[in-house]
Amino acid sequence: MALDPSNPPIWLRKLHVTAQQISPTDYPATPEEGILLVCKLSDAHLVLAKAMAAALLPYTSHTETHKHV
Repeated sequence: MALDPSNPPIWLRKLHVTAQQISPTDYPATPEEGILLVCKLSDAHLVLAKAMAAALLPYTSHTETHKHV
């Protein structure tokens, strides 16, 4: 499918804006750093999920709460 230069698709019209918003510092420098960041975020999410479950289910034991999370 050929693109009409006078009427490009929206994603192509906005591509320069998106490219200006992306910074190399927004992303980890190496794959290893990326994996470590994902692990840290996952651990943080688990802590928050457990706290939320404990707040919503205040009368359950720790093991029962752990089953829900």
